Amino acid sequence: MSGLQTKYNPLFAVTVRQLYYDNKVLARYRSEPQPDFKIVPTAETLQLFRQMDLVFKPAPTTGGFAVYARVGEQTGGGVYPLRYKPAKYAKLSFWLVTANPALLIFNDLPLQPGSGMYYYFSNRRTDNAAPRNDLHISVAAGGVKGANDLVRFNGSGYTYQSASVVNPGDASVIHRLSGASLEPKTIINDSAGSKLLFDLSAFKSGVCELIISGSTKEQFYYAPEPPAANVFGLVEIDLSATVPANYRVVEPDLTLTPPAPVFSLEFPKRKTTWRYTVALTPNSPLYLEMAALSAPDKADFLNRLNVVTNDTAIKFKKGNVSDTAIEFVSLSPIALQEVYISGSSTEHDRLGLALKKYIGNPGEATVKADLPYPPLTGVNNLQAPNIYSDIFLTL
Repeated sequence: MSGLQTKYNPLFAVTVRQLYYDNKVLARYRSEPQPDFKIVPTAETLQLFRQMDLVFKPAPTTGGFAVYARVGEQTGGGVYPLRYKPAKYAKLSFWLVTANPALLIFNDLPLQPGSGMYYYFSNRRTDNAAPRNDLHISVAAGGVKGANDLVRFNGSGYTYQSASVVNPGDASVIHRLSGASLEPKTIINDSAGSKLLFDLSAFKSGVCELIISGSTKEQFYYAPEPPAANVFGLVEIDLSATVPANYRVVEPDLTLTPPAPVFSLEFPKRKTTWRYTVALTPNSPLYLEMAALSAPDKADFLNRLNVVTNDTAIKFKKGNVSDTAIEFVSLSPIALQEVYISGSSTEHDRLGLALKKYIGNPGEATVKADLPYPPLTGVNNLQAPNIYSDIFLTL
């Protein structure tokens, strides 16, 4: 039986790895995976989907998504051409929307990135060593970093304040992908310098740069549609044949070279200094025991009171000490993880923490076993550069 058949081949995929999780992708689940990011194609991209007959498919178990393209008949070389040619400077853009606010805590990211700053990831990377099935779209191969990947986003009204006077014809905003340029709509010169006002509505979305007298003053991303609430960043996949070969999606002859590229985002886990604050109530056994000691005995008691672990690399010291509260602070930062395992256990035992007294003496005893791990409700950055995970206990 003959008939018209429509074939769709993989165009590309994007995966998201978060090293905090035990499976390096997302939280453990029993029925349905719940990725930490919701992927939302931009309005421009939805239009391109229709024009090129592309199919968007979320991939929750990889934390990302895939895009499929309608293809024509297989060529003599065994590859498939796109059924519909992409427009010049065509690209596909996707908002990353935060579905789990805790990812800003356990991933090693700036805690306050700044107003109008979002993460920008692109396949316009030059890394010949990156394999086709794991092409990083962060700037660095080692993962997402705020210093590298945060970019200021701007709407159609763009303003720049120059400390020096700018004359007509000296300034322009260049759209990096297309090369199109726009001059200021208005220049206001005064004693403070020049204020430049641009209308970017003639541009498609994309990375832009402001050039004054041949020098780049600022780079930003022009987004005609403002980012929605809880937007984390943007993934942009350029379909141009000028993209480096291993990162290329569509070949110059409009064919798709198998295997389709798999672009990846990797988020390193945050390390924090763990700080246990133990509050002592007036009727607690520990409070009463210390209250009955002489000053020298109390000092010795405190010297032998500490948080101990079953990991030889994780040790604690005492911080602030008073009659009603005692702090125990890790000697070095500890990586936040979904599942904590002792690094020195040959049996891969769960990381155990306990508050003990009389350490090193025959009367050594546990005051409180199974101390909790840090919560993901927040971290303390008030004593920069240290970032603390605070755990509060009452005895």
